Amino acid sequence: MKTILSTLLLSITLTAALTGCEADKGADGADGADGVTGPAGEDGADGADGADGDPGADGEGGDPGADGEDGDPGADGEDGDPGADGDDGDPGADGADGEDGADGEDGDDGLSAGDYVFRTEAAIAYARVDRMGMPAIATAVISSKDDYNEANPVDDAAGDFVGEIIASLDFLHGALDDDLTGLGLTPCTVVGDGSGTCVAQAGPLVVPDTLKIDTTAAAGFPNGRLLDDPVMDVTLAVVLLDLSVDSVTTFAGLPLNPPANDKVTMANFPYVATPH
Repeated sequence: MKTILSTLLLSITLTAALTGCEADKGADGADGADGVTGPAGEDGADGADGADGDPGADGEGGDPGADGEDGDPGADGEDGDPGADGDDGDPGADGADGEDGADGEDGDDGLSAGDYVFRTEAAIAYARVDRMGMPAIATAVISSKDDYNEANPVDDAAGDFVGEIIASLDFLHGALDDDLTGLGLTPCTVVGDGSGTCVAQAGPLVVPDTLKIDTTAAAGFPNGRLLDDPVMDVTLAVVLLDLSVDSVTTFAGLPLNPPANDKVTMANFPYVATPH
């Protein structure tokens, strides 16, 4: 009971104290503990662009670049037009006449027209390399050239080369007789034993192979040989044509070969025409 009264008395005293005059302020209480950290707020809006900065200073100059490779050379330009000829210069003055030279020594006297110098060695002292009598015999109808050149006319007369001559004539007539007949000409005949008309009319001229001359007869091929004689045309007629039918001048009358030299021969020694 006493306890209840004490508690009731304490309660009344506290109430009176609370409703009575204000007492002095008490000391500040200690700070409370920090609260729990709240969640992060949302990002704020972007700020406005800043003002342009001042331009930067110029950078230092870089090192110069390496030289480029040489280009291909350009094509040559076209030649320019030739310049005009310059004016002729004034003629120079004539030089002074030189002094006359000393007279030369007299030359040896020339030979007169009849003075000719001939070798006097015997024939055996020379080496024969060619022999030629009638035209075209050694060159056209003889096949053993070296033997023929070393032989003598006496060997021709002995018949050493008659076989070759007949064989060559037979070949020529085999190739040409049809053409000769077609031209209205009559070929002479060739027989292996030499009995044909070709050998009969040509033999006296070519066997032996010499150029014959009769001083009592008129000069002219086959009696000698004048420079303008148509010797090849006459020779071909003798070995190809029957001269009892066709003339020995048949080919020369065409003519078959050039009828004359291209320059006129001289009337006096050396008779041949002057060279070109």
